[in-house]
Amino acid sequence: MSDITNPSLKNTVRKHFQSLGEDAPTWTEVHGLLCALAVGPAFEDINYAELLELDVPETVKTALDDLCQRLESQLTSGEPINLPCLLDPYQEEDGQDLASWCAGFMTGVFADEGAWYQDDESTMAEMLLPFVLISGLDEDEALDDIWNNTQLVRQMALSIPDLLEELFLVFHGPENDDSD
Repeated sequence: MSDITNPSLKNTVRKHFQSLGEDAPTWTEVHGLLCALAVGPAFEDINYAELLELDVPETVKTALDDLCQRLESQLTSGEPINLPCLLDPYQEEDGQDLASWCAGFMTGVFADEGAWYQDDESTMAEMLLPFVLISGLDEDEALDDIWNNTQLVRQMALSIPDLLEELFLVFHGPENDDSD
């Protein structure tokens, strides 16, 4: 079973970050990070402690790696990723909302931003626009104008599961197979 909702792994991760207090990422943010790591360019060894700027014991690192591999397996088999939050960009739920998930996703992108943008910067910027916009991490005035178009932003939010599949294919699709 490739489902990321494995209760044991998820609880290991949740309990650890909850024990670190309110400045630690929520499960929703961690899920976003894991999705970025699963769909994006391959990492040799993921340093979660550095990415999250927090202590990450080996048991939690192993759980995070397993969950990330489960996401990759899900995408490889063509199964869509279910986000642990509503696809509502305007809902605010203190670390459990789509903005938090997108912020976690962007943490994964920022981990190796050059690799994400190396092949086609403008196409990648376009594909990542919903994540950047909804996360609220970029304070560009042009994004404020887009944010005010609620119909467009809601469409962007609803497109995120499909974008995850598209991004996965960009980095892991058959045309990227180096075995030739």
